[in-house]
Amino acid sequence: MIMSIEKTWRDIDEQPDEALLSLLKPKTLGKLQSKNPLHTIRKNLLRNGIIGIIIACFYIFCIIAFPFWQIQTCIGAVLIFTLWATIGAFRLRSAIDGNVESLPVLEEMERHYKNILQWINSQKWAGLIIYPVSAAGGFMLGGVIGAGKPVDEIMSKPVMIWALLICMAVLTPIGYWLAKWLSHKAFGKHLKTLKQNIDDLKEKS
Repeated sequence: MIMSIEKTWRDIDEQPDEALLSLLKPKTLGKLQSKNPLHTIRKNLLRNGIIGIIIACFYIFCIIAFPFWQIQTCIGAVLIFTLWATIGAFRLRSAIDGNVESLPVLEEMERHYKNILQWINSQKWAGLIIYPVSAAGGFMLGGVIGAGKPVDEIMSKPVMIWALLICMAVLTPIGYWLAKWLSHKAFGKHLKTLKQNIDDLKEKS
């Protein structure tokens, strides 16, 4: 009788824990990891940073290829804005723990949520200043490429001044709402999930 009981317990111990093994499968781990909004936010920050570097390189090319002070001033200002936003993205990414499979503590989650929101909002407000400059630079650059003439000669006509002002007035709100939409698409859903996780933890604490 005793031997039978010991054998039964030994058989139970030797049986694999199916639930645990299923959790350890790569597909399951990947699924659990993807549920953490910080993981996706961190990945999107890296993507934004890489795109920012590519755009900055394009601006540098334009500054070198078109040696007109008006274009260089406008694009130079946009370049500074792009570098500022790109550096901010990489800093935010490095601040988020690389081991995002495990959920951070409540304080860490709140800190990341606050920092990311602050980064997004600061870009929105700075964009309202830089978008008109970007539109002006793009307008003059397009004129130089299209007409093959210097900026001074192109902008000497009053109609071109009016066209520039209209371009700035139209493209500034378009640029603002486009940037807002892209930001929401990249981070909005995941920030909402992160905020919900924070609220849930606060209720349980």
